[in-house]
Amino acid sequence: MRNSSLSTPRDNGVTERIFAQLTARALPDLSRFWHDVESVGLPLVTRVEEYDDQRDVTFLWRADKPLQGVYLFLNRVTDKDHAALGYMTHVADNIWTLTLRLPASYCGSYTLTEIPPGTSSGQLAHFGTRRPPFTGQADPLNNMPGINVGGGTESVLALDQAPEQREWGMTAACQGKLITSYPVVAGKPRRVRLYLPDLPKSTPLGLLVLPDAEKWFDHVGVTSAIDVAINTGRIGPMAILGIDNLDQADRAAILGGESQLVIDIARRLVPQAREDHPDRTWAGRSQTVLCGQSLGGVTALMAALCAPDIFGCVLSHSPSMWWSPDKEKRPFMFTASAASWVSEQVLSTPPKAVRIALCVGTLEGTTVPHVQQLHQRLLAAGVDSDLKLYTGGHDMAWWRGALIDGLATL
Repeated sequence: MRNSSLSTPRDNGVTERIFAQLTARALPDLSRFWHDVESVGLPLVTRVEEYDDQRDVTFLWRADKPLQGVYLFLNRVTDKDHAALGYMTHVADNIWTLTLRLPASYCGSYTLTEIPPGTSSGQLAHFGTRRPPFTGQADPLNNMPGINVGGGTESVLALDQAPEQREWGMTAACQGKLITSYPVVAGKPRRVRLYLPDLPKSTPLGLLVLPDAEKWFDHVGVTSAIDVAINTGRIGPMAILGIDNLDQADRAAILGGESQLVIDIARRLVPQAREDHPDRTWAGRSQTVLCGQSLGGVTALMAALCAPDIFGCVLSHSPSMWWSPDKEKRPFMFTASAASWVSEQVLSTPPKAVRIALCVGTLEGTTVPHVQQLHQRLLAAGVDSDLKLYTGGHDMAWWRGALIDGLATL
């Protein structure tokens, strides 16, 4: 699944006509301009002649009222310290535009936010942060399926050299069985879901364990993607065990370097799932995988330490290497040269019996060298460690693809 707007001869010169009008700021027929845009889809992606690994990506916004501005949030490209890069230019009439040069392998999520007249400089200073003054919207002219992680739909930009995500572009209905329960896990009753794919009961099933299940099940559509990946032979047969967070505060309390969630999953939830379905054939430890992102990525590493007898593999995506037990550290305080409690904890007792698959986005700043160093030190300690870099930020847009990629390696 990739954006299909890379300029080709098949668009009969439509893209060139759009750029010519934008450059000249001459739009004799506004309705035809937007018809042209709708026919090719957004963003407009063009090759950079001198750099085969770069693309110029042009975003457009059609306003229906006067605006002070339009802000494009593109994960780890125009956020945080680079928010100024996200302000679009008013071309003419109701047209706003912005062109960014990006790696051809970039995959990330984005929104567009209309800035009403009279917006103060204080409000503008919050664009690119976790608490923007206005709510962003998905790009209505982006034909790719959007992504929703609980805070509204975001558009996805996946350039032509980004890894394909065929499993996430389909909307087939799940054929399997979903069982929901509410046991006490990590000290509180919470929703736990077990998804069993529609396969012969004699088929050995692996087990994928997912923290942050409210995102994966309710918003991202993990059951459909797993079904597709199984049916196409990309991954082996796999059931899914998902554990919800109650809210963001609860998430911060149970994920990261805390061990109680992992212990409850390993000692109670996994055995219970198998006991409740004795008619199914279970593949065992080598195909029992815990996958987590961000704080959940640290949880995955803790699973390798605390429950190597249960988990034969963990997938750790963008682990929060800044986390420490005192809970006083924050990502912005963490530097490339800072000591990482996470690394030292994992390396104190290297989990040699567990395969560790690390993934990180190349635009994730200081997280990148810390994950790279952890990988090298794990290898030196005799751990079966793999590291894959994705061109992107701290983003479900590539995490979902990395999930299937990681399972495929099994």
